[in-house]
Amino acid sequence: MKKVVSIFLLYFLFILQSNGQSHFFKNADSETIAENHETIAILPFLTRVTLRPDQMKTLSSGELASLEKQEGESIQNAISGWFREHAEKGTLAVKVQDPGITNRKLNAAGINLENYPDFNPAHLAAVLGVDAIVTGNYETNQPLAAYSQGSNKALPKIPQETSLAFINLMIYNAEDGELLVQFHNGIYGSKASLNEGVIHALLKKISRKMVYTNT
Repeated sequence: MKKVVSIFLLYFLFILQSNGQSHFFKNADSETIAENHETIAILPFLTRVTLRPDQMKTLSSGELASLEKQEGESIQNAISGWFREHAEKGTLAVKVQDPGITNRKLNAAGINLENYPDFNPAHLAAVLGVDAIVTGNYETNQPLAAYSQGSNKALPKIPQETSLAFINLMIYNAEDGELLVQFHNGIYGSKASLNEGVIHALLKKISRKMVYTNT
C-alpha cells in the first residue's frame, strides 16, 4: 500500500518553517472530477501539539497522544461544520458524511490515527463509501479542544494572544486517489477561542476557490 505518512509529516515540517506562508493548489481537472461527486468524508486530522518544556513535563506520552487525538477529531468536526454551513446556505454541491459515521467505519475496518496514513486515499474512500476524502495535518501550541471541553486540567492554559496554528488540508478523489486540492496556511493571535473559529478563519481565505462550494 502507498505510504503517505512520511510525505505528510516531512511536507508539514516544511510548512512550519515557512512562517505561515499560504499555499493553495488546485488540480486543473478538479472541477470536472468533482461534478460527479455526491458524498465526501472528512477524516480526523493528524495533529501535533507543541507545548513549552514545563508544560510537556506535566503530560505522559499517553496523555499527549490522547490530547492530539482529541484535537484531530475536533479539527475534523470543525471542517465538517464549515461544509455544513455552506450546505445550509445552499452553496455546497455535495453531501458530507457525518464524522461519527466516518470514524465508526474506520474503526470497524481497523483503521485509526496511528495507521490510516499507511493506506492510500482511494482505499480509505472505498472503506468509507464516498467519492472523495478530506484529510491532512494540524499543528497548534494551544489545544483548544481540550480547554473547551474542560479536560486535561493539569495542562496550564496558554494565553490566547500566543495561539498559533498551522493546517495542511488535502482533498483526494476516490476513484484514483488523485489530489484535487491542497491548502496550507497558518493563523496567529486571538481570532477565535475554539477550533471551529480557527478553521473557519483559515478556510474563509479559500472558499471561493474550493471545489464543491459556490460562493
